Amino acid sequence: MSSSFWTIADECAHYADLGCHIASIARYFKPPKNNKDKKGKTRGANNASTTTTPYISALHASCLECKEDMYNYAMRQHPWLLGIEHFDLSEYEPSDLPNFPEIAMNDGVFDDEEEDDEDDEDDDFYDDGDRTMTLTLTNITPDTIKIYIVSIFDVDLCDAKGNILKSSKSSKTTVDSSSEVGDDGLNDGVDALRERGRPLKNNLLNHSASRTTTTQERKCTTFIVLCPPQTYVHLCSLAPNQQILASSTSDEKVPITSWSQIEIESDIQAWSYHPNTDDEHPYLMHFPFARGRELSDDDDDDVDSTTPAYQCTQSENGQLTHFFHGNYHAIDFACPIGTPLYSPVNGKVVEVCDGGNTTSSDDTNVAEVSGIAARNMFYWNSIMVQAVDDNGAAGVGECQPSTKDGASVEHQQQQPRQEDPLYVEFVHIQTNSCVVQVGDVVKKGQLLCWSGNVGFTPEPHLHFAAYRGNGKDAATVRVKFDIDCKDKVSAFSNRTGNEEGAGGEVLATSFLPRAGGWYNRNGLVLE
Repeated sequence: MSSSFWTIADECAHYADLGCHIASIARYFKPPKNNKDKKGKTRGANNASTTTTPYISALHASCLECKEDMYNYAMRQHPWLLGIEHFDLSEYEPSDLPNFPEIAMNDGVFDDEEEDDEDDEDDDFYDDGDRTMTLTLTNITPDTIKIYIVSIFDVDLCDAKGNILKSSKSSKTTVDSSSEVGDDGLNDGVDALRERGRPLKNNLLNHSASRTTTTQERKCTTFIVLCPPQTYVHLCSLAPNQQILASSTSDEKVPITSWSQIEIESDIQAWSYHPNTDDEHPYLMHFPFARGRELSDDDDDDVDSTTPAYQCTQSENGQLTHFFHGNYHAIDFACPIGTPLYSPVNGKVVEVCDGGNTTSSDDTNVAEVSGIAARNMFYWNSIMVQAVDDNGAAGVGECQPSTKDGASVEHQQQQPRQEDPLYVEFVHIQTNSCVVQVGDVVKKGQLLCWSGNVGFTPEPHLHFAAYRGNGKDAATVRVKFDIDCKDKVSAFSNRTGNEEGAGGEVLATSFLPRAGGWYNRNGLVLE
């Protein structure tokens, strides 16, 4: 184990190995040099903290030269793509636009079909003499950047060079719906979930001991594409000479001649960009994988020496999913299923959602999902804690300086302020693993639950996020982790909130994880 921070290419490669292929095309947009704000700063996707979604979208729609530069750069960053091209809405009749599919499935041509349509403008994507089936994403909107999450099941797909794209697995566990589920399966956090607009979860696995459960695991390849307006993204082709089951009740296989034989699911939505990417809360978090010292029977030195490290696989503004307003500042840590998770704050539990399923969809008998299928975006387990002070008042305050051996050291204020609320959330936790319930008061470092692999999970991991509120559209806020060692002395440059002591030493007080780095309660681990 060694800490080496990932580049964008490293992060995309990590998730490609797990079957998730990323093409963040719209993020590469760079506006003209003369495009300045009132302070003389260049605005656009390369200066995200001063932009809004409508502003970026308008730039995408208005600057063709910039878009061509963006397309060329995106193709260099994601050479597996078949191609990217701009189109002009004015070239089409308005009545034709509603017929444009967001996912265009091209079943290809044979030799004899090519003779009948030699001038087909899409021939560039065909191999002479073969049926080449391609998939294209279409964003026909004039000024809206869209996020496409597309999953394709049970087949092999090819990149621009004809290489097979890596796939992974997605699983769904269902419970026999022939018997009723009792009310005791409902989570205690129903009211809080309604307030946040989240699906209410019925804990089917609580009842599975006397019912039949079935787990279906399927091969899956998923694409996550941030697509500019008025853009075609030619995504992939189907590997040749494949067969598929004739029906779900038959063992007979037939050749694949049409995309209609293949199961494809998608989640497509407008990009909801974060309104203030520099927003940072001053309260320092306890590292979620470490039991609190005051709650531990171990000697402090032993706690430090035996604390395992966990790799950050996605940090703020991450490539996979951390670019929405609701998860921009989130941090992902890879960890084995069943890893104990501890409260990062003194607080009150406001949501417990560990039933593994939702009851707001047609799949009311789904007990649990995991893996990279697009539908898994709508299933998850989570727990949320609101930070409170010792008197039970919500909110946390500024970090105040103190003096230690002639050096200034920031530390967490013991009495949080009511006017500065903070909510922290663990997502993808193990089903039925919460040892606390809504209303419980918890301390930093107190056991809350165990990590899991429930929801949209390319690998088992903890998704950690913080918010200033718990409303449906709450945006994330950046928080840093307290360095939990007795002297807090370090020279690691990635640790933030540092102060220089009288002797010139650096007293690090906090750290912000970066993708690729390994961390424990003491911050970055180099070896």
